[in-house]
Amino acid sequence: MLNKKTLKVILRQALMDLKKRTLGTLLGGIWAILSPLTTIALIYFVFAFGLKTGMMGNVSFLNWFVPAMLAWFFISEAISLGCNSILESSYLVTKVVFPVWTLPIAKVFSALPVHLLLMCFFLVTLLVGGEGDPRTWLQLVYYLFCACILCTSIALLTATLMVFVRDVMNIVGVILQLLFWATPIFWNPALIAETKFRWLLLSPFNYILQGYRDSLFGGIFFWERPLETSIFWLFAMLMSRVSVLLYKRTRPHFADVL
Repeated sequence: MLNKKTLKVILRQALMDLKKRTLGTLLGGIWAILSPLTTIALIYFVFAFGLKTGMMGNVSFLNWFVPAMLAWFFISEAISLGCNSILESSYLVTKVVFPVWTLPIAKVFSALPVHLLLMCFFLVTLLVGGEGDPRTWLQLVYYLFCACILCTSIALLTATLMVFVRDVMNIVGVILQLLFWATPIFWNPALIAETKFRWLLLSPFNYILQGYRDSLFGGIFFWERPLETSIFWLFAMLMSRVSVLLYKRTRPHFADVL
């Protein structure tokens, strides 16, 4: 299904999407960087100075918070963009030879450049400051791959549903808001580790965010988290299976609905 030709189609669509989102703006692609940096700065100011949040173990709150926030920005943007991908490109649905399933994947790819740029900048600051554990930094590639798999599956599922139920976009937005607060992005997971809400720490989203932190500072490899790894891949495979089956069954009806 995914070959060299379709990969080129996906990359071309991702590039077009990046250009389209910055078209007509004075600062162009700089906005894609300024927006997450502004949010990070505001949240850091509130927690570091307003709530007097100090060290998170042996790591400063800023270094602990930023990688998880960057991972969340990528996940939420990829899912949000992917949800509307088929509907906004409805003119392509009538083209029988066009692989419509590549549209959500292209949206995930289009969210990658900004994430990679910001992560590289963050890694450089860690190197300059002599912080972190470079021995496990390569593991970030694995967790980024996990994020791409998760986002692609969810994007294909929601984009397919969006063709028939336009409320899906609003539902996805609400769920992402709930996940933002329910996932320990800026609050200490130890607060619920011994409570009835500890199951929140087993979510596939927290698996990725915590994986970023483990790779940068914890020196923990993913195989040292067997339970979380198993849960994540079971969820990811199930989500992929469901999204592909739903797409294949409903694809013949897209043109009629749109």
